[in-house]
Amino acid sequence: MRLLRSVCSHYGCNEVVLRRLPDRQRRKFYHVPVLIKSVTKLLVSEEMKVPRYFVDATVGCAGHAQKILESDPNIRMLCIDRDPEVLSIATDNLKKFTSRVKFVNGSYADLENHLKVSGFPSEVSGILVDLGVNSLHYDKPERGFSWLRDGPLNMRFDESDSTIDCAADILQTSSEVELTRIFREYGELKCAKEYAKAIVRKRETAAPGSRAFETTFHLRDAIEEVAAKWRPKRLSPSHASKTNRSSLARPITGCFQALRIQVNKELAHVHEGVPVLANHLTPGARLVTIAFHSLEDRPIKQIFRTLAHELKDGQLDSLQCDLSKSLRGKTFRFINKKVVKPCREEVVENPRSRSARLRCLERAK
Repeated sequence: MRLLRSVCSHYGCNEVVLRRLPDRQRRKFYHVPVLIKSVTKLLVSEEMKVPRYFVDATVGCAGHAQKILESDPNIRMLCIDRDPEVLSIATDNLKKFTSRVKFVNGSYADLENHLKVSGFPSEVSGILVDLGVNSLHYDKPERGFSWLRDGPLNMRFDESDSTIDCAADILQTSSEVELTRIFREYGELKCAKEYAKAIVRKRETAAPGSRAFETTFHLRDAIEEVAAKWRPKRLSPSHASKTNRSSLARPITGCFQALRIQVNKELAHVHEGVPVLANHLTPGARLVTIAFHSLEDRPIKQIFRTLAHELKDGQLDSLQCDLSKSLRGKTFRFINKKVVKPCREEVVENPRSRSARLRCLERAK
């Protein structure tokens, strides 16, 4: 469990499961929402018009949503998540707010349509997007997100969407060049080419009609075999065991992260979706983002910079979205130019928050 929490902390697990209690229907998840005081302070203001409409664009198990709803009885909230199973947990956790909450299964990049369907105004008082993976995914072997438990190589946020290639499909059909790109760009691995080669070799030696990579342990073992050849050789006896474990965990976790990002097009959602979210802010409203690794935080930082500098034509082109006409007449400003990180006390209480990075953008007019 300690190793699982460490992996989730570094690679963006979206909720920390504190305890699980048996339920007749299913387990109920309890968690600690990250940077909750900062989120509430930045989003909820007494000067806002009533009623106040908010969007939790990645609701997860609804930790942040619950705190925001508790802060003001005039708040109405639209909760969005790509994972139907996670959304059902959020629905259960927000039962007492039923009259003030709408739930939508989908992507925040489609916010315009979600607002219309839910009867919300086109511009809202505040938006939160908490990126990363829910720890529910890691806790359930059948979802295929964790290399610590054996299960099918799925990794899709929405298991019901058969149009999305699962991780096993990508490993089976991608070329060595494409796999190298995926591992290097999304896993930030130095030996990406070696891992890609190993996967292709395993495919070529698989029995006719079968796949070399069907389960998480199949992939874990293949990556571990390559990583063992590249780990440090000069180690003192006292540090050998610990260093070997660490040197093996890093590439395995990196490969799993890379495949997860590729399967769910996570970075594409950031590039396309964050400008969409900003476009639906009413004057004075704020967009708060929480990212857990630089692959997500870097594009958010760049998008915020672009939006906060008068949106010149050249800058609009860099947003990778078709919002130039809508955004050109709007002005944005940074609330916190420097990223907000959790304090030491929060990290001690909730180790998963260690890698969290919060940014906030406000629509001025």
